Amino acid sequence: ASTSMMAMDLQYFLGAGATRVNADYKGTIAVPSVGYSESFSDDMSDTGLTLKTGVILDKSHRISLSYSKFSGEDTDVKVILGNYDYLIPINNDFRLYAGVHAGNAEYKETNTGLADNNEVKMSGLAYGAQVGAIYDITKNIEFELGLAYTKYNVDKSFTGTESGVNYNAKIELEDSTSMFAGNNYKF
Repeated sequence: ASTSMMAMDLQYFLGAGATRVNADYKGTIAVPSVGYSESFSDDMSDTGLTLKTGVILDKSHRISLSYSKFSGEDTDVKVILGNYDYLIPINNDFRLYAGVHAGNAEYKETNTGLADNNEVKMSGLAYGAQVGAIYDITKNIEFELGLAYTKYNVDKSFTGTESGVNYNAKIELEDSTSMFAGNNYKF
């Protein structure tokens, strides 16, 4: 196995760029004693920094780890993903890619009016797919532009009492679409 790894063409990289995210979330609140229930859904949009590091294997496979953070009004989401991309060469300087990702997402919302400390924290699985293009500016610097769709298994249910009345609530981060633009430095 070690002989195979030595024969493999490995190229490490670090990257940074901006990601524009549009994320959807929903929630419900019910007060069974008075027969009241309400559902809501909303979205948040933000542009945040994305950092990534990884390795390109034999110029056709890319494995990376990425970190992104985006925020909305009273909300923060942090996402750490493992990514796999299949690189499709168009010419010596330009490649397309298609891939999948999976990892962890952490959601925090403040000023909810729910829970004891007025704050909801939850985390869970994030997974999805991405496509994009890479252009070599120089031998070591490349520009990357990509689109991604991510689905989340991030939700939290809780109960509480407000003014002597019991309630049940649930908040769920559903999915997001994002666009990344940035540069990678290849070693």
